Amino acid sequence: MKQDTAMIDELVRQAETIIQDCFAASGRGDGGSTGRTQLSNAIDAINQSGSINVFRNWLRYQTAREDFWRTRGSKGTLAEQIDKYVQKLQSDHRDHPEEAVRYLTYFLGFMRRTLIALRYLDQIPTEFKEDS
Repeated sequence: MKQDTAMIDELVRQAETIIQDCFAASGRGDGGSTGRTQLSNAIDAINQSGSINVFRNWLRYQTAREDFWRTRGSKGTLAEQIDKYVQKLQSDHRDHPEEAVRYLTYFLGFMRRTLIALRYLDQIPTEFKEDS
């Protein structure tokens, strides 16, 4: 259970890092309703397929169709950064692909939440900070 909690915490941190890089740092806002819809569609794509490879195929297709996925941060576009992390999940869980799918679903959900809450991330930080 402790390992799963650590993994969930990593997923949250990674989701926040990517969203902040592509949206907060760029000043492009929160992606609006298109962004929320696209991330909901991404969650549906992984849930319906249960396959990392099918999800990556979907992500390439959506990147060609929607500017949202081409939003650029300092470490690449949103789609590129997501795909890089998806490959890491797939590699780290190659012996248990169903775990990679489950973690990807969580990760995309955390990304959607982060996108919606973008302007509040500094007010309610993920990491606990003690008063000095």
